[in-house]
Amino acid sequence: MTLFGFAFSNLARRPARTLLTFLGIALAVGTAVALLALGRGITDSVARGFDEHGATLVVSPRSATDIMTGRLPEALGGKIAAVPGIAEVSGELYAFTVAPNGEHVLSAGWAPDSSVWTDTPLIAGRLPAEDASEVLLGDVAARVLGVEVGDSIDLFDEEFEVVGIARFATAINRGLIAMMLPQLQEASLRPGQVSFFSVQLDPGLDAASVERTKREVEARLPVIVSDAEEFTARDRNVKVLEAISNAVSLVALAMGALSLLSALLLSVQERTREIGMLAAMGWSDARIVALIVVEGLVIGVAGCAGGLLIGIFASSFFSAIPSIGNLIAFSPRASDFALPLALAIPLCAVGAAYPAWRAVRLRPAEALRQP
Repeated sequence: MTLFGFAFSNLARRPARTLLTFLGIALAVGTAVALLALGRGITDSVARGFDEHGATLVVSPRSATDIMTGRLPEALGGKIAAVPGIAEVSGELYAFTVAPNGEHVLSAGWAPDSSVWTDTPLIAGRLPAEDASEVLLGDVAARVLGVEVGDSIDLFDEEFEVVGIARFATAINRGLIAMMLPQLQEASLRPGQVSFFSVQLDPGLDAASVERTKREVEARLPVIVSDAEEFTARDRNVKVLEAISNAVSLVALAMGALSLLSALLLSVQERTREIGMLAAMGWSDARIVALIVVEGLVIGVAGCAGGLLIGIFASSFFSAIPSIGNLIAFSPRASDFALPLALAIPLCAVGAAYPAWRAVRLRPAEALRQP
């Protein structure tokens, strides 16, 4: 029998323990994949939301630690628009509030002359008027809040009329409540302020011209100019979430390796006589070590494969949770698989190393006397 055949035979003789070890590794890898996808999904969802608005660049305050706390004077928009290469500048204000049913909703205030309004994919009603307490809801927000065109909704302790419903392409926009910028500034007590400026560049600019435009805006004003992904990646909350996701992923993978270690160690203890017979038959220490390590790698690779399936399923489950799926749409990518697999398989090999070392320390004569 080959080394691999012997390893498979040993694993098959203890199906319950093998299955439990497989599940432990699979759950660890699946947890890591799902958490990494969740952390990346926030950045991707927000960036895609900006792209849907037609934003090429985002101008934000240097001192802002996250998207929601950023504040810039609305008057800076004219100075940004004066920089060569910039076609359109639109101030946007965002704020979370609590709806009457207790749901936390994201409110957006867009400038009346912004192209976002003209590109809004309405499915019912009309756009809000510039000087009225009216709002437009993404279709997901309308469904969660249970409102239709013509209904009223209390936001920021004020009553707004729902005049339109839109079906945007991205999850974050489908779950928001949009109104004209002056209305949100007044309701949220932030007169003359915006969270950031959405910038569209002149068509046909090459990469060097784009970089030159960014540097000129930053030289004139106390702001940072970046694309949507860079802007989201600087958000403190996103960084914290990514750090937590990475930390929990590492802990989960370590627990999977410990599960494998305990299973193989117990297996070696139960097979003391068998290992002694192999040594007495002429098996070298290296071959016995290889046998134990191969058993660990076989179950480790199988657990990783199962973990990838669990991670994909868990990501779909997260999307079905309203508090997550209403704002974030994500699915694992190859990059989300890479880190768990790069860590899990070596950890499985390390987890098998100690039981293998214990096995070759047994003296054949003493091992054969074991019951």
